[in-house]
Formats: sequence, C-alpha cells, structure tokens
Amino acid sequence: MNALNPDDKPTGGVDESIVVGLRDMLNEFNPLVQTFWEASKMIEDRGDEPIEDISIRIIAPSEGDSPQFSLPTTTGLAALVVGGGFTLEASSRDIVVCSRFDGLQQISSLNTAFMPLQYPLLFPYGERGFQVDVPHLIVPEEEDDDGPIDPNLAPGSPTVEASSSYPSGGGDASTNSRNRMTMQDYYRFMCHYKGDQPNPYICYGLLSSQSVVDARACIDESRLWYIIRNQDMLRSEHMQGITDAVGDGCVDGDALGKRTIVPSSHIGGRRYFHENFHDGLAVCRVHGAPDIFTTFTCNPKWPEITSALEPGQTPSDRADIVVRVYHMKLTEYLDDIKSGRAFGPITAVLYTVEFQKRGLPHAHILVWRRGGNGEIGVENINSLISAEIPDALLDPLGYALVSEFMMHGPCGEMNDKCVCMKKGVCSKYFPKDFRDTTVIDDNGFALYRRRDDGRRVYKNGHYLDNRHVVPYNMAMLKKFQGHINVEWCNKTQVMKYLFKYVTKGAGYSKVMLERLKKLTKSGCHTVDEVQEYLICRYICEYDALWRIFGFEIHFKMPSVQRLTVHMPGMNTVYYRAGADLTKIVDSDFLRKTMLTEWFVANEMFEDARSLTYCDFPTAWTWDAKSRSWHPRGGGEKIGRVYYVHPLSGELYYLRMLLMIVKGARSFEDLRTYDGRLYHTFKERLVPRAVC
Repeated sequence: MNALNPDDKPTGGVDESIVVGLRDMLNEFNPLVQTFWEASKMIEDRGDEPIEDISIRIIAPSEGDSPQFSLPTTTGLAALVVGGGFTLEASSRDIVVCSRFDGLQQISSLNTAFMPLQYPLLFPYGERGFQVDVPHLIVPEEEDDDGPIDPNLAPGSPTVEASSSYPSGGGDASTNSRNRMTMQDYYRFMCHYKGDQPNPYICYGLLSSQSVVDARACIDESRLWYIIRNQDMLRSEHMQGITDAVGDGCVDGDALGKRTIVPSSHIGGRRYFHENFHDGLAVCRVHGAPDIFTTFTCNPKWPEITSALEPGQTPSDRADIVVRVYHMKLTEYLDDIKSGRAFGPITAVLYTVEFQKRGLPHAHILVWRRGGNGEIGVENINSLISAEIPDALLDPLGYALVSEFMMHGPCGEMNDKCVCMKKGVCSKYFPKDFRDTTVIDDNGFALYRRRDDGRRVYKNGHYLDNRHVVPYNMAMLKKFQGHINVEWCNKTQVMKYLFKYVTKGAGYSKVMLERLKKLTKSGCHTVDEVQEYLICRYICEYDALWRIFGFEIHFKMPSVQRLTVHMPGMNTVYYRAGADLTKIVDSDFLRKTMLTEWFVANEMFEDARSLTYCDFPTAWTWDAKSRSWHPRGGGEKIGRVYYVHPLSGELYYLRMLLMIVKGARSFEDLRTYDGRLYHTFKERLVPRAVC
C-alpha cells in the first residue's frame, strides 16, 4: 500500500505467525499458488538489485478544468482507469503471470482465474470466477439456440461474452431474449448478501471494496471489447453510396463502408451524455424552462441502513446496503415529485445520479411544474422553499433536521480550510445576506427570505444563523431526513448550464506517478525527476455497485423520441461485413426511415398533416420492427430531431424546415412554397424568413 501513500508508517510490527499461517494455508489449498511462487522467485533472483518504489498522487485541478476533475472530499477506495475515456485502451487492465515453461502470460478479465489470481485471500481455494457461455438455469439445454462457441476463439476471449451482453438486435440486454449469463448478471448475483455465509465481495473490508470496483471495470472492459472487436464486422454507409458502389461493380460489403464507433447506447460514454443533454433541451422546447432544481443526497444514518449492519460494522463497510437503500429512497422521492405531493402538479422531470468524489451517491433533479411558465410569484417560492432556521420550540424536529443536514459550513473566516473555499472565498457564496422578503433579482436569480430573527445553530465550534442555511423543502426534509437542497431555477440565463451540470458525466482525476528512491541511512525518500501525468476515470465503490445492480443513472419524463434527418437517398444503412450489397440496394425495408415514413403517413392520413416532423411523436408512435408510424394509443412523448451543425450545408437547412413545415409528403414538398418549387432547401427558407 506504499504506492498509495509512501509516507505512511506501519502502526505496529507485522505478526509473522499470521503471515506464515496464510502462506501455509495457500500452499495447501490454493491450486493457483504456484503462480505466485514464480513471482516471489523472480524477486529473490534479483538479489540486492533495488526494486522501484512508485508513488501515486491525485493532483488538484488546474484553472479552467471542469468540475469533474475536483479532488475527493472524503476518504475511500476508488479505481483510477488510465486514459479517462470509454475506449478499450483506456479500460483494459493487465494481470500478467510467469510460468517456468511459457514465460509471461496475460490473463483476460473473462478468464475464470482472473479474480482468484487478483485476490488470493478472498478466494483461498482458487474458486472459479465468471465463466463465459453459462446458460440460464431456466433454459433447458435442448432449447438453447445461442449455438456453440467458436473453437478457434482463444479461452477467455471477450468476443464470446459479447453475444450475451449485447444481443444482435441491439438495445438493452434486459429487454431482449437471451439465454446466456452475462458478466453483469454474475457479479450482480455475487454481490447479494447472504446472512448465513461470508461473501468475498462484501464482507472483507477494503479488499472486498477493491474487488467490487475491479468487477465494475471488468464489465466495462468486456462491453468495450465487444464493440472494438466487432468494428470490423459492422459497417455503415449511405444508401446512395451503396447504390453507386453496386453500379461500379462492387457487391462485397467488406470493400465499402466506414466502421461504427462507440454508440450513444453505451451507458456512461461521451455520446450517451451528449444525447441526454440534447434530450433535456427538447423537454425545454415543449415545457419551457425548469422551475425547480433539487439535489437528493444519501444519508448513511438512515435506519434502513443501520439496522441491516452486522455487529461492529459501519455504513462505509456495507456499500451494497447504502446503494440499495438510497435507490429505494430516490425512487420514493421521485414518486412524490411525479405525483405532485412534493412540489405540486408537474409536467416533466429529469434526473442524473452521480458519485464522483463526494463519498455518497446523490441525484440532481430538474422539475417542471404545471403552469410554471407564468409570472413568478414570491408566495409560490416561499410555499415550496425555505432558507431559515425553524423555531426550536414550535418545531423541534424541523430545527434538529435543519441543524444536522441543511447548514453550510462553517467556512470563510471561521474555517478557511473548508472544502468549499476557493482562493480565500466560499465557492458557494456563503454566508448570504439577511433579507426580509424573497425577491427575484435583475439576473433572474431567487434571493430567498433570510430574516435576522436571532435563531442560531451551533456547529463545529461556531454559531451559524440564517445566512448559512441551504434552501430546503420542509415536508420532504422531514419525510426523508437527509440533505435535500431545493432551489428555484433561473429562467433567463443559466438554463443551458443546468443541463450541462446535470449531464456532465463521469468523474475524472489527474494523477502523477513519481519514482521514489530510498536513502540507505536516513530512511527518507528522494523523488526522481522522472514523472508522468495521467488523466484517469474515477470509479468509487458506490458507483461500481450502482452499475453492477443495474440501477438507472439517467431518467426523464416524458420520454424523448430521437428523429433521424438525412438528405434524399442519404439515409445511413448498417450491415455486416461481407453482406451482399445488391440485396441491400433492392431492399425496400432498408430504405424506410422515420423521415420517409413521415412523408408516407402524411400522404395516407389527413390527421397526420397537422403536425411538423419534430412534433409528430406527440400523436404518433414509431414501430421499429415494421419501420412505420402508427397513431399513439396513450402516454406522452416528445420529438427531437438529431442535431445538425450549421456548416453541414443543405442538411442543416433541411432540419430547419422540418421544424416548421407541416404535412410534407416528399422532399420536393418541403422545397415548395406558395406553389413554387425551389432548387435547394436554403432557397426555400428565404421567402418564409422574409414573410
């Protein structure tokens, strides 16, 4: 552990009898122990040759870095995935063993010996870990149609796991028919606590925490392996490009098309958050700016957590319980919001769950209230949000909860070491000013009522008054008894910032590797000049378990239908390498897109002609199997045309027309205005702009 903090000194001597006992136990019962004997033999063979001592330090963010690079504010175990991005190179890890006969060998994360080799003390008998191609118990072997494993694939090849974790039809594995157990299925089962037996992934402190974080990284790695390994098998090309290729005599799919990239369906990827950001803006287009921004943070002292702990345990020892209870509480909080019990009737809600480096899971939630786009009333804000300390005699429970959960600081002159302090001032702008009434300032920000009524709270050796209260909703605070910040949204200037804040993505860290040299006499360390700076993705234990359990990290209501946009004959077609291009060209089904079928619906149904392409999903639903539009039976959905950059030329102007033209029956119809057919979409927009 000196790599994490080489300055730490052991608090006591190592009990040699324990070490000898562990060694003898592993020698007797662990079939993989010979692997480690080879490693120890390599160290012994070095003789007096010094062994490099490497120190890892997380460095503070530089000016201009995004909030994702903030330093951890709590102590805890986390994984640093070098590279930071969601790529195979950034997520793969190595376990290398050396045998007498075969030399160095790399162990895949899909190898059954991966976890036993990594954590011999958690698996003292060398128990097998995850294994590919394991059928679900509910599926009889004779009905298993997944087919045999290709014998040419190397044992533990990530390509094998791909067929189960990413079904051929695309989409979430949980909604598709599959008969094989995925890696996530396996680790989700292994992280279930069983009271009558110890669990290596839960019951052994920091070592178990490390194994859970490692398991999460393995799941990401296997999924990225599938995407990378199948890049050669999946191709995409415009339909017109395929037609031209066939006309030139090219009929082999291997010779045409560009490879696909990490899709937006890969949870946590850059495109995943980018698309969710645009979905949030689409909600704003329909319902206006959000009214309330609230943050719901986990409270490790919830009785549902403390009552489930074993004797001697603390909440930090059982991250699985913390995550499960928080998920239940968050679901209940969202039910209160959607039902109107929290903030009144609503029209939309959006949230993202974060972990990053703050120690506990928390959710950022945006709420749109019904009728919230009218004039802002101070009475409405005061009825929902308070920023004052309750009277201890009239409301003792409220006073106790605000004192414990909703007081900021002390910071500033009272405590210049507080984590919120940046360049000598509080980054959250506490303490606020006293104010007798709630007002909306010229910039659109709500300045809450904070009266100088003499009420104070004693915290960390200092008295804090109403100027230090974090805004809250008393009803929700009393119900959930945790930190629940509630703010009235600025509707004029910071709407886009809010959505970027809510969908900013995973946490990152900058780390520095230093090579240390020990001085023989003084025992102190000298730092070599050789240093390496790395950007890493930061995965904490709560994040790992949340993803292993399959809980959502992003949610929006109503849902958003993403609508494709393309020039005539330029719709993208996906196909496998080696496909017969003549069959693709002759396929009427592959020529159908959301846009072309919107033309068809407008031609066939008079009711469809009253809607623009962007608003079409509000009354019609898209059937992906038949590639056709059908009248919506119920529920609400918002349409969003995919973003097109202004430099895209005609495609950009086509998108603009699709936002305003109703009932178009063809591309030519879109270019027609007042009985005149224009040559380009750009020319078509000019007379409308003049009108």
